[in-house]
Amino acid sequence: MAWRSSGTTNDEMVDNLKRFRVITSAPVEAGFRNVDRKYFVPKSQFDLAHKDQPVKDGNVHLSAPHMYGSVLEALELQKDSAIVFLNAGSGSGYLTCIAASILGPRSIHFGVEVHSDVIHHSKAAIAAWKRAHPEGQKIQHIHMIHGNALELQTDKGECALGFDRIYVGAAIEADHLTMFKKMLKPGGILVGPVDDELVKVVRSQRPVANEADEFSSQVISAVRFAPLVASPSLKTVIPARIWSPEEHMFYPDSFRAACKQVLLCSNAKKDQPTEPQPVPINVNAASLLPRALWMEVLSYTHRDWFETPQSEVEFLRRRLAEEKANTERANLARIEAERRLRATEKERDVYRVLARRWKTRLQASSGVGADDTETIEEAASAMLLASREPVSLLGLGNMFRRFRARASSVGRREESENDSQDDDDEDETFGDVDRMEEEQNSEDDMSEDTDSEEDELAEEGSDSFSMASSHQGSTVDATEPHGKARRSESRTVATVSLSSEDDF
Repeated sequence: MAWRSSGTTNDEMVDNLKRFRVITSAPVEAGFRNVDRKYFVPKSQFDLAHKDQPVKDGNVHLSAPHMYGSVLEALELQKDSAIVFLNAGSGSGYLTCIAASILGPRSIHFGVEVHSDVIHHSKAAIAAWKRAHPEGQKIQHIHMIHGNALELQTDKGECALGFDRIYVGAAIEADHLTMFKKMLKPGGILVGPVDDELVKVVRSQRPVANEADEFSSQVISAVRFAPLVASPSLKTVIPARIWSPEEHMFYPDSFRAACKQVLLCSNAKKDQPTEPQPVPINVNAASLLPRALWMEVLSYTHRDWFETPQSEVEFLRRRLAEEKANTERANLARIEAERRLRATEKERDVYRVLARRWKTRLQASSGVGADDTETIEEAASAMLLASREPVSLLGLGNMFRRFRARASSVGRREESENDSQDDDDEDETFGDVDRMEEEQNSEDDMSEDTDSEEDELAEEGSDSFSMASSHQGSTVDATEPHGKARRSESRTVATVSLSSEDDF
């Protein structure tokens, strides 16, 4: 993967990530293009900025771009979303900036890093990226916090309110995963390495009695991450944000709409007519308090204060849409697996044909000495299997052991001589072998061998092998018809290849 997705520039690297389907969605692709990796790699590793491989210099560590691509696709980030993102073990800040570029200026990002030198490096890298890229200048809420992600106080500050997306940048144990799941909002997504697996956890939109039903987990891939550092021990609290008119634009749409209605009502009259009027007077409760007091009240609310609880119908519709999407992905994966299976079976059939051809040729040349036979066997195994695996997998080892046993019982009747047969005769012989192979295959499919037939074929194979050994170094009598000699030679070779004991 690493060498396939690398590039000489950031755009070339992104093109390769897209080409090999590491990234598939348009928002993730745009995020990678907006955030150049060169701003985040250490200066000593600058030549690896656009290589699809990890980079490490001291405490600064960046994962390979294809790993970040898989993580961002799993997080399901939507463009221009006012969500809160937590990066536990934020490192250089590269992934945080890509997520911020995708989500837009209304999102809020918190990065927790235990090493102070890495915090300094990430802040400098983020500032350099913002200066160089127009999209970076719009991102205002990226907060790098010096602390221990394993000791986050889940009952205080932003951790108590929860996060919409959480990414864990280093390997954690299953016990630590429980702590991070508590900080996940309903409908939120967590992605991170747990032991040796990259895991995606989704929390249900509605609370349920059983925790196993509330959280659904999915293994994305097998990975190898360094563990999340547990020392030094730092009790870490992420301060909760306080609403103010300056921060109003960064809050969700539901919160902003509710604030607008409250502030408008605060300037209206207390008594409001109704149409129709179920009661004589419709009381404007917001007008009971002055506007300044409402401003103070709103400063104590959090981002999800005015979120409308999701109805059962809406929840079921959302779950149905998710199930349809999962089913579609599963069907696509099944189609891809079937395509690969067909390609593998086709490749297997090609190698099977080649193995049969070589098996027949080895049978035809079995009249040579035992030492030479072993050399031919090893050469055929190396050519067909590209290794020194035992050739018994193809039936060749059993064939040669049987030929040696038969040859030792018969004895060497004649010394092998140089083969004086011309190329045309050899081509004709192997053509007959191919035809006999096809007849053998069809015969094997249509009938079953009995024990008596196996004995007869074994005796016939032994006699045929003796004939082939005698025929190997001999010449045809000039007085014998040429066609008869051809038929005798073809019949001898074919008999060897039709031995019923050679299971392929």
